[in-house]
Amino acid sequence: MIKNLYFALSLCTIFSLIVIEACQPKKNTEVAEEAAAPPAPAYPALSNREISQLYANADKIDIIFYDLPISVNQEDISSVRNTVLYISPVSSVINTGCKALGRMSWMSKGVIMQEADVYCATGCTYLIFMKDNKPVAANALELAGVEFFKNILSQVEKNKQ
Repeated sequence: MIKNLYFALSLCTIFSLIVIEACQPKKNTEVAEEAAAPPAPAYPALSNREISQLYANADKIDIIFYDLPISVNQEDISSVRNTVLYISPVSSVINTGCKALGRMSWMSKGVIMQEADVYCATGCTYLIFMKDNKPVAANALELAGVEFFKNILSQVEKNKQ
């Protein structure tokens, strides 16, 4: 009889532990991770038609760097068209930890056709196109564009020394 009593008490204890464990609120670590790192915004790519219009109509480009003591202005049509070729036709994944290098503006007859914030750092090589100072599209930056901006950065570093 004592064996049966121990057996019954053991079963009750095990059952109680199972019930207590089941009633505990579960910690959702996935929700905590998502809250800590909000997803990067996704923007469509600037269309091929819009890129072609830039190539055909832009006659000037201004690049204003946010943290550098320089700006770049190009009025030579071949140079302006070359900067349009820096725009990849594919969209880009946005890294929210990246900082814009500067703002690029393509103009035609004094009117801004397109503006884009330039991102050119490791893991951040893209253009975010702006309309009314709000992002509307994101395109990857072609290798030639990355090299162009890295060359400018290296020239600035040489002049600092």
